[in-house]
Amino acid sequence: MPNRTIDKLMADRVDRLRRQANMTQQRYAAEVLHCSQGTASTKLAGKTRMSSSDVLNSAKAFNVSTDYIYGLSDSPEPGCQEGVTA
Repeated sequence: MPNRTIDKLMADRVDRLRRQANMTQQRYAAEVLHCSQGTASTKLAGKTRMSSSDVLNSAKAFNVSTDYIYGLSDSPEPGCQEGVTA
């Protein structure tokens, strides 16, 4: 999967979580990403790559796993080891 596709998947998942939490882009930018609304908008559109700290802060804010945001798991549940074998 090309990086652009992964960036878009991550952006779509975080934006869906943001909307489910009834959080505006402006509030998400200020409270989670600590950036401007314009910067958050480009990240949520998948035009700018989310940093690892963006992913971590988003996972904490929405109580989901970072694996879910990265597209490594289809389960948003923290601690879920879906698809991982020992």
